[in-house]
Amino acid sequence: MNDEYNPSEKAVKIVEKIKEMTGIPAIFIDRKPNTAEPSLTDSKFGGLPYWDLEKEYPTDSKGRKMMLLAQINFSDLSTFDTVLPKKGMLQFFITIDDDVFGMDFDEPASQKDFRVVFHETVKPDVTEAQVQALEIVRAEEADDYGTPIFRQAALSFRAGTDYMSTSVAEFPTVFVQAVKAVTGEEIDVENWYEYYEEDSEDYDYMEEELSGLGHKILGYPGFIQFDPREDDEALQWYDTLLLQIDSDMENGEDYVLWGDCGVANLFINKEALSKRDFGKVLYNWDCS
Repeated sequence: MNDEYNPSEKAVKIVEKIKEMTGIPAIFIDRKPNTAEPSLTDSKFGGLPYWDLEKEYPTDSKGRKMMLLAQINFSDLSTFDTVLPKKGMLQFFITIDDDVFGMDFDEPASQKDFRVVFHETVKPDVTEAQVQALEIVRAEEADDYGTPIFRQAALSFRAGTDYMSTSVAEFPTVFVQAVKAVTGEEIDVENWYEYYEEDSEDYDYMEEELSGLGHKILGYPGFIQFDPREDDEALQWYDTLLLQIDSDMENGEDYVLWGDCGVANLFINKEALSKRDFGKVLYNWDCS
């Protein structure tokens, strides 16, 4: 239990019931210490991307070369039992000089100013010098352009269980079911949020335990505002969390910052993921 709060026994049991009802596998991402300088092919946020020199480098809607947001080397995840590839590399690029970091509010799956690229094979003979010759802007060096990445960081991964966050569309129904299972009370799903007083210890404990935030692959998304898929039937096709990158600070230093301490989510369709088809990905980020 989170020691920051002093929730009631009932509130703790309700959260435990929700976790029991909703737990699913996820891969949680940890940022390695500053001393871990990422290599060209490492999994990382920011930095110099690996690139297959036989491919055309991704450009944005204005023809400018994009910068690397994140890359995931699937060999780092090969021991995990998931729907993800066991090898290859997945990269996420965003445009430069854009205060919304490549997100399109009207067409959030249109990869005009962000791009998802999958390399089935990572070629070991590609060198940093060859990629540097492409004259790519690094995200952590793009202060003049606007970037969510302030410091590049190598990544590590751990398998675990994720639980439904309070910000997803299905949560009210699950909360009502959990309350009934624990207390026998029947509450109206439309007014579920009135069960706890806002900013009470019980409410804050639930929000903290079921925030859905953090860096991860698969599992449940977390949102600062709302799920963009909730009221859009077409966007509900994107049913799987491909990657979530949260704002990340340590000792007063920003590593990742989405606006006013927000979070970014990238979604894909589960069947498309199984086919290694990354042509349709929904990109969203929000902040307070």
